[in-house]
Amino acid sequence: MFNLKKIPLLAGTALAVLGLTAVAPATVSAADFPSKPVQLQVPFAPGGGADRTFRLFAPYLAEELGVPVKVTNVAGGGGWVSWSQVVNDWNPRRDDHKLAVVNIPHIFSFLNPDMKRSEKLESFNFLAWHSYDPGLWLVRADDERFKDLDDVLEYAQKQAIIVAPGSFGSDDHIGVAFAQQAVPGFKAKFVTSRGDNSKIQLALGGHVDLIAGNVGFFINSIEEGQLRPIAVLHPERWPLLPDVPTFEEITGKRNITYAGRTIATANGLEEEKRQVYLDAIKRAMANPEYIAKEKANKNHLQFAEGDDMWKLLREGQTVAEQAAYWKQEGVQ
Repeated sequence: MFNLKKIPLLAGTALAVLGLTAVAPATVSAADFPSKPVQLQVPFAPGGGADRTFRLFAPYLAEELGVPVKVTNVAGGGGWVSWSQVVNDWNPRRDDHKLAVVNIPHIFSFLNPDMKRSEKLESFNFLAWHSYDPGLWLVRADDERFKDLDDVLEYAQKQAIIVAPGSFGSDDHIGVAFAQQAVPGFKAKFVTSRGDNSKIQLALGGHVDLIAGNVGFFINSIEEGQLRPIAVLHPERWPLLPDVPTFEEITGKRNITYAGRTIATANGLEEEKRQVYLDAIKRAMANPEYIAKEKANKNHLQFAEGDDMWKLLREGQTVAEQAAYWKQEGVQ
């Protein structure tokens, strides 16, 4: 199971948050690398949590690399339109000025036999784990059917609750799949959405009963009185929503989902260039101004590299395997 109890909270200083020391610029064989603008490819449409996060990050990464960083969006296939390019089409020489956002656990949709994908974790050239956003269930603020999670569970045992989870195989979908396993008789129907903003419109329009999302993106809608949080899908209550219980508190069953955002690059990229990117990511994430902006953005930074990063990746895959969302009933 994914071990999140030791995740540090955002603090006032950059190095305290990330556990980093100052990183000296790497020495590379091509002293002018990068020599042109870098493309940072987000696998979803503009306006979602990942897009918002990396558009905020881009100028700080650009400052460290010494060249512009342009965020581009390649949406579709629950992220796989972009990720297929990254692992199958990107060339380490031709595409050495490209970086990719890879979302965890979204990429574990490759576990679904219906996807017929040949990729695995090792198919990606991961550089670093960037941030973490815990799962959250919400209802329309004025929906009197659901006062709390008990009401949601009781309703879903009598009739299928209609859920907007984003794409199939997303962290949001996995959280509902866990509930289907953990709560006898829990029934759900899924309405896929075109991003997080679409989920809000579906809920406000009465088209869905429940939103499955993440704290960072939806907290503004909570503060504005549009949506009401029902449960956090995290081992402990999340500091941004201290009054909202966890799924485990109410049911006794652990249900952990999250949006983990990582950065990868082309397979086979020269180690010297790879190190340039990694060191620049470290320094950008340690920038106090950037940390303050992400704190205001309600996004929790969580840096990891090397063995620590791979431990998180493999634990994330275990969560997806246990959820086995592709075996659960639901209507798209």
